[in-house]
Amino acid sequence: MKRIWLVFFLFVPVLFLSGCLPKKQMAALQVNSFPVASIFIDGKHVGKTPFVDRQMKPGEINIKLIPESTASALTSWEGKLKLVGGVLTVVSREFAEQEDYTSGDILTLEPMKDKKSASLAVVTSPDGAQVKLNEENRGPTPLVLEKIEEGEYQITLSLTGFKERSFKARAVKGFKLIVSSKLAKEGGPEVSPTPTGPIPTDKITPKPTTTPKTTPSPRPTVPITGASVEIKETETGWLRVRSGPGRSYAEVAKVYPGEKYPLLEEKPDWYKITYQEGKEGWISSQYATKIP
Repeated sequence: MKRIWLVFFLFVPVLFLSGCLPKKQMAALQVNSFPVASIFIDGKHVGKTPFVDRQMKPGEINIKLIPESTASALTSWEGKLKLVGGVLTVVSREFAEQEDYTSGDILTLEPMKDKKSASLAVVTSPDGAQVKLNEENRGPTPLVLEKIEEGEYQITLSLTGFKERSFKARAVKGFKLIVSSKLAKEGGPEVSPTPTGPIPTDKITPKPTTTPKTTPSPRPTVPITGASVEIKETETGWLRVRSGPGRSYAEVAKVYPGEKYPLLEEKPDWYKITYQEGKEGWISSQYATKIP
């Protein structure tokens, strides 16, 4: 079963924005996608992913994501969200040619009467996905846990025949953490986005000061001789290394912006690198610069 590691914890692990928003308690929205998509809110084009707006009015909105052109036509996504004052709602979407192979998540917080405890609700499409919290099995979806400890949780969703999803989110006292996920079927054609150039720094979601940046584990230095590649800035702060030249291949490691690696082979949209002494893998050429 292939695993998809999401990036919510790198962007905003603490969904509750108390202290980060004005006193009038405006709502906030963050949208991430692969590939890049145009965002429409209530029929108005507001920008492209990655996107964040911390000055939105609470209430229900209609949001539509239209992926940018690729080698093949991808399905768009549309849904309704309820934005809550003082809370950041996070939307993530991975597009594909067919709806069965698309995936995505919506994370938000809902105020509760009980201000001394936190709770969690997880729903998936399809139902029946097994939920793990910090590697502990908690049952199939739909799942509601009325009282959980406040803090950060690793949430993993798995279902036979579907790609696994895993991400981190934080439960907050007085709120119900709501997770709504769509699982993608195993297989499906590879999605290769049309290169769009570097993402402007003012479009990258800022990381909260309450959570330290993830530090990569130390790795042996790989001597660089001949052609090499340098990893570009990414939306997540890291780049997956895969076992083959395509997103359907398993992740074997992560590399980080600014690092340089020997270039072994090139294929359309992919570079093969030595990422550690004696270890090789493939990275998307969209996020790497070739150095002669």
